[in-house]
Amino acid sequence: MFMRKMHFLHFILVIALLCTLGGVRPSFAAEHLDPGMDTLEEILNDVQLLHISIPDNKTLVKGAIEGLIDTLDDPYTSYLTPEELKEFRESIDGNYVGIGVQMQPGKIYPQVLNTIENTPASKAGIRPGDWIIKIDGVDISNELLGQVVEKIRGPAGTKLTLTIRRDGAADFDIILTRAGVTTPTVSGDVLYGNIGYIYISMFGDLTGDEFKKILDKLIERGASKLILDLRDNPGGIIHPALSVGSNFIEQGNVVVSICDNVGNREEYLAERLEGKDMPIIKGMPMAVLVNEYTCSAAELMAGALQDYGLATLIGGQTFGKGSVQAVIPLETGGALKITVARYFTPRDRSIDGKGLRPDIQVLTPDLSPAIAYSYLNGGRDCTIVFDRDRDEVVVNGISIGKGRIFQLQNKIYLPLRLVLESLGYKVDWLPKEGVVQAVKPLLEVSFYPGGDCYAVNGRTYPATTEVLSIEDHMYVQESLLPFFGATIKHEGNTIIIEKK
Repeated sequence: MFMRKMHFLHFILVIALLCTLGGVRPSFAAEHLDPGMDTLEEILNDVQLLHISIPDNKTLVKGAIEGLIDTLDDPYTSYLTPEELKEFRESIDGNYVGIGVQMQPGKIYPQVLNTIENTPASKAGIRPGDWIIKIDGVDISNELLGQVVEKIRGPAGTKLTLTIRRDGAADFDIILTRAGVTTPTVSGDVLYGNIGYIYISMFGDLTGDEFKKILDKLIERGASKLILDLRDNPGGIIHPALSVGSNFIEQGNVVVSICDNVGNREEYLAERLEGKDMPIIKGMPMAVLVNEYTCSAAELMAGALQDYGLATLIGGQTFGKGSVQAVIPLETGGALKITVARYFTPRDRSIDGKGLRPDIQVLTPDLSPAIAYSYLNGGRDCTIVFDRDRDEVVVNGISIGKGRIFQLQNKIYLPLRLVLESLGYKVDWLPKEGVVQAVKPLLEVSFYPGGDCYAVNGRTYPATTEVLSIEDHMYVQESLLPFFGATIKHEGNTIIIEKK
């Protein structure tokens, strides 16, 4: 045994010596053969047997799988462990065991966005705006949201204790019992008389049925126009997107085409709705809200509605995921999620890597619902109200959150993008030129932050007011707004901007 080890060490030393000699390298048998599965297996065995770290087989195999997938340079192809496959299925069908609370990350603690009706969280009185600061007595400050979710979920019937922080109250504990939760993917309401609003969070197994029920209710309540909100929608399953689209697109028309890696093309058509030969909504004015996180199946449906002229897209350019993935279960457990095709809109547009361009660009966060409301009502008038006491801005009667105002040397500066987009301008920052451009039919205005001029339709004028960059945001002096056809009125600490 000792002699065998000596021979082995001698072999290693010889290899090391040969590798240090310039122009000389060891010659091995069959070096002309391309590496194949036998090579991979041989390397796997040698690494496991000889490497000084004594790696375990599970780690090596996982690394080999990930390395193989990485060579595809495709972020949507991945190996799912059995645990990851379970989580993936739960995210698609909306069923899981937990308490029914939806959260968002906070600076220190996660904050409750909403509770799902008839779940442990809603029955226990947890409210939107609450902060979850401890789970089972353990502080969760600065933990990742995914880690918090993992701690809250668990087997049905087990208990957990949440410590809640609520404005105006001392911290308190709530004991909850985990139960099965079904997360709805569709919600809706009637806004301001005859405008219906529907939000789709993702396309899961039940989305088509959920959408149809809510749409019927809104129509019964008098909705004759519709805002369909697909912002932050990551996509999901194609068939529920087809089902939703069939409420608008006539039966037999193409909703999407799919093309695989050998050029085979398959068309998916609008389906016949139960008891109806025509779409529910025919000729109803509709605005679809999109942003940079509108993705995949959500882009598929928005693109079809845009191609047929059934809806106006309002917001930002969409994500640009125009590929289709299949989930293939593996005999050894887990699954391979693999890209198998690309999809095309009815007018044969591929959005992969490009996204959909909105008909009306609105990049100010949370402004697009107010713009959609104005658009569906004819888009003639606009009212912007800045409440300086509450640090809030309301556009066309819809609150869009905070609207910060600066006052410097007795001059008031308003957020440029928010104001001009509300007034109907397409606003873009052109970093190479150092220009903020506001465009409307027959009018193009260019601002040079910190400069002494501005340009209108290419003609330069001396700047009598300033455009400033403050904390990476552009602000315009309020005295410039009459140039854009707006009037300004001050009522105490409220600034009212109107355009008739």
